[in-house]
Amino acid sequence: MGYYINKTSKGIELPVFDKADYLILDGAKEIPEPDEFVENLVCVVENCIFDAALYCYCEEEMKRAKEPADLRPKRWLIHPNAAELAGHNKIL
Repeated sequence: MGYYINKTSKGIELPVFDKADYLILDGAKEIPEPDEFVENLVCVVENCIFDAALYCYCEEEMKRAKEPADLRPKRWLIHPNAAELAGHNKIL
């Protein structure tokens, strides 16, 4: 199941486009496409009609986002509040 970020840490709704830029203004750091899973990873996928900010909460989710057959443009971010913004609760 995917978890998506639709608001900033201040509760402001992200726009349809340029989500990566708004998340950077909200404290995220842009990184190159990762080779290994890292915590707080976000993949912003640029679709034709909207951007989707996918919270990659585990290695498997990151691998799905990196699917080689998916040629949509992607930007990779680390956001310190990614799990909270995506509404993801870890089950221990």
